[in-house]
Amino acid sequence: MHFLLTNDDGIDAPGLAALANAARQWGRVTVVAPDQHLSGCSHQTTTHRPLRAENRGEARYALDGTPADCVRVGLLHLATDADWVLSGVNDGGNLGVDVYMSGTVAAAREAVLLGRKAIAFSQYRRTRHAPAWKRAEGYVASAFTALTAEALEPGAFWNVNFPDLGADTVELPSLRRCELDPHPLVVTYDLRDGLYHYQSTSRPPT
Repeated sequence: MHFLLTNDDGIDAPGLAALANAARQWGRVTVVAPDQHLSGCSHQTTTHRPLRAENRGEARYALDGTPADCVRVGLLHLATDADWVLSGVNDGGNLGVDVYMSGTVAAAREAVLLGRKAIAFSQYRRTRHAPAWKRAEGYVASAFTALTAEALEPGAFWNVNFPDLGADTVELPSLRRCELDPHPLVVTYDLRDGLYHYQSTSRPPT
């Protein structure tokens, strides 16, 4: 199999490296990812200027565009025979209405629009400590093996969130299927000096 990988955390993100390490056990990997951090960019695409893909070697390309741009350029030019598009592993969860704002999830959505199978992977965080990315590789392998054994309706894709189980946990979590929560996030804005500062109760504790 040939995998096209992308994310919204940028080409050098450790979650993307973990995803690539996991995917290589099943086949060939081509990475086309944004050249900068673009978390929360949703399904933006670039049509008003040309896009530049910088070859980083070993089938890795940094694109000066969005995750959806990366999927388009990847599938149309750099990895035309890719069987799967895998996006992530995002640094932070993509749950509920977050999926509408997530560039990670948008990449998977763009892939199915272009006729490919896709999975978006995200690592939920309960604290500000960096995730255990080596453990995430095992999570990817377990989830991919389970999900690819099932049929997926045309136009659908998987959105997978890994739990934050703590540093001492060694067992793999069970796979649970959840309906998308349609409720809005609890957000407020703090007005200071005439400017509205975004606030959210969903931020991880210190």
